[in-house]
Amino acid sequence: MMLINTLRICFRCFFPGNNEYSLFVLKKRSGASIIGKRISYVVSHSSFFCTVCRMRSSFPSSARIAGQTAAERMSALTILFQIVYSLFMSTREEVYRLLSQAQGDAFVSGEEIANTLNLSRAAVWKAVQSLEEEGFNIEKVKHHGYRLRQSDLFNETELSGCMSVPFHYLEMADSTNNEARRLVLEGQKAPFAVIARQQTGGRGRRGRSFVSSDGGVYLSIVVSAHDVKSVERITTAAAVATADVIDALGFSSQIKWVNDIYLDGKKAVGILCEGIVSMEDNAVSQVIIGIGVNYETKVFPEEIKDIVTSLYPEGHPPVSRSLFASRLVNQVLKVLKEDDYLDSYRRKCFILGQQINVIKTDSSRVATALDIDNDAHLIVRYEDGSEETLSSGEVTIRPSQKTL
Repeated sequence: MMLINTLRICFRCFFPGNNEYSLFVLKKRSGASIIGKRISYVVSHSSFFCTVCRMRSSFPSSARIAGQTAAERMSALTILFQIVYSLFMSTREEVYRLLSQAQGDAFVSGEEIANTLNLSRAAVWKAVQSLEEEGFNIEKVKHHGYRLRQSDLFNETELSGCMSVPFHYLEMADSTNNEARRLVLEGQKAPFAVIARQQTGGRGRRGRSFVSSDGGVYLSIVVSAHDVKSVERITTAAAVATADVIDALGFSSQIKWVNDIYLDGKKAVGILCEGIVSMEDNAVSQVIIGIGVNYETKVFPEEIKDIVTSLYPEGHPPVSRSLFASRLVNQVLKVLKEDDYLDSYRRKCFILGQQINVIKTDSSRVATALDIDNDAHLIVRYEDGSEETLSSGEVTIRPSQKTL
């Protein structure tokens, strides 16, 4: 009851009105078995309880509570969020986080885990067993403790240990872009990510399907249009960011205008950006950045097997898919706030200087790709000497030009 009473005070301080339903949901989701230990841990490591008690005694009425200084209210609210976050994180996830953060090959003793999380040794043991049942390779040595062995598990627990933004994980999705759109319409605030092990209806540009079998990294990042430098150049920024993350693993990736990443002349990544329009402003309010990476994909359909590739078709990547996904999300969010990525895009765009086919709805023309302008549009010169700046469309390298 101490937890619920404490949170009730906080909800009344910061969220006026009837919050009994919210507290009921919180009680149900928290679980009676962890309430006592979790609240005592958080309260013992913060000034939150003192702050709340002081507010309660000094400001018994809602009017007086509203008179609390902005700094004190914000401080208490911050700690409240820490408590709620701690409650929603399971013991298993907390134990995983400690093990995954251990330096090098260091063991973490059961006593250290128990003391850090304010758990019993039995609770630690059960959490380790739960992680092993999920597939994690945990080494147990008497008098030393536990050590998490490197693995390429790709699941919610492992992602929770490395993602820096809210995310939704699905074993199977029709499309991460579709799921992201549904979440936005339900009220989910940007930025957040949707990550899936597999997609049944992965989509590319022009309505094409995107093969999304297990072994790839399929994710969508939702960003607010107000938080990026240029909505028009989001696809370009995402391509640069994705290439950066791949190249950090030792590859030399290339970009095919506008949104595909190639390795050794074959497609390894597809990017599809879609806007959500606000009916109120009649303008794009959020953008969904869908990225599909053939990470460890081993087998492709017969009709595309000669034109696509995978980063690690034989397996054994140096970093897990979970870590790769988190790096990818972080880098995309970082590049979106920058101004100077176009030079990198131009350097990596392998079609510049090449003869290409410019494909439109009902025609195809031969042209030479000249340059990328400052809006990330492609400047081409046709055989008759005329030039055009393409803001979208489809281009292909002519057969005699495909040697990279």
